[in-house]
Amino acid sequence: MNNLLYEVKYAVETHFKFLQDNYNFTPFEQVSLAYEYHFKANDSAGNFINIHIELIASTPIWVNFNGVYIENLITDNLVDKYNIELHNLYDSNFNKYLKTKDTKYISANIDNYNLYGNTINNNRLQRIAELIKEDFYKLVSASKKYKDLKEEEAVKQNQQINSNTLKEFALLANSQEFKEKFISNNVLIVDTDKCQIDITSIKELKSLINTLTKNKNNVVIDCHFVN
Repeated sequence: MNNLLYEVKYAVETHFKFLQDNYNFTPFEQVSLAYEYHFKANDSAGNFINIHIELIASTPIWVNFNGVYIENLITDNLVDKYNIELHNLYDSNFNKYLKTKDTKYISANIDNYNLYGNTINNNRLQRIAELIKEDFYKLVSASKKYKDLKEEEAVKQNQQINSNTLKEFALLANSQEFKEKFISNNVLIVDTDKCQIDITSIKELKSLINTLTKNKNNVVIDCHFVN
């Protein structure tokens, strides 16, 4: 499949040349990692693009812009159309190969690539390049927002504590692990179906639990730490 490598490389260097011409990106560097081939370029501001493939006919061509896959940054009917066409072209044969290990299905996909796949790949890369060229700085901003959001979600998921009942929450709050986590964070946000409370100390937390217990409130409690 050397023709695949050369054809993708040519498409990348042709359609994304505007990055060097308009945005002072470095020339694309080809980096091989096992069966993967990456075409990487960047600018002095820290923006970068990484377009990579696996050396098989049915490979997707992943376009990663500033650490975010391009489909997470753009919505475009043409790109969606090309993605569907590629799935329709390869998936059936590839799934049959996985089940049977019969290489005739791999050969069939090589034929599909030569007949149709290379053209679809080229059209898809051309369209993605057009979209990046049209909205380069918007996509820079969007990629930062996307990564920031994912980091916030990861932090919140790591810090989220769910307790189905007040009794379970009271036991959890009394554990050493919970107390250590409290010390390393600034605020514990406690949510019930009736209110949201910011707790800044173990003393406040114990007071809240005592109040809820005395009032015999049957509540579901969710909470998370905030640094």
